[in-house]
Amino acid sequence: MYLQDGETAIRPFALEDLDALLELRLSSREQLEPWEPARSDRWWTREGQRAELQLDVQAWAGGTGYPFAVVDLAAGELVGRVSLANIVRGAWRNANLGYWIAERATRRGHATRAVRLVLRFAFEHAGLHRVQPAIIPRNEASQGVAHAVGFRLEGRALRYLQINGVWEDHDIYAMTAEEFLERS
Repeated sequence: MYLQDGETAIRPFALEDLDALLELRLSSREQLEPWEPARSDRWWTREGQRAELQLDVQAWAGGTGYPFAVVDLAAGELVGRVSLANIVRGAWRNANLGYWIAERATRRGHATRAVRLVLRFAFEHAGLHRVQPAIIPRNEASQGVAHAVGFRLEGRALRYLQINGVWEDHDIYAMTAEEFLERS
């Protein structure tokens, strides 16, 4: 599975991405830490990232998540991650959306294009009905991506997730398959 929009592509992570992912995570650590759960020192190692990639492969196999590598086609390199996680089937058919782009590749449209691509995958291939990102209110870059692709703001969830050791409020955005079709 390989989806492309301009200079941005997404594809499932593979164990062969280990070295590139580790380098990208380490070079982006300072950028990412304010927006993610606290991580052990082990998580930032080759062993820790191998375990993450193995979980990604398992999520794909079980249909519980679809993590994608974001690739800058012009540079020919991995620049980030976009993922559908915590997938619930049945009557809800919902997924949480997460995304990040390495600082060295920001402001080039990769995040916006990657999110549009993963939405296409969610609604056209994975059979989901709803996708929702949760964004810390002060994360203006993430909010910009959510607005650019057409998510609607549903409200604020207080003390929603523990991020970097602090229970942070998050704005909940959503898009349904019907809304996606209207924009396509």
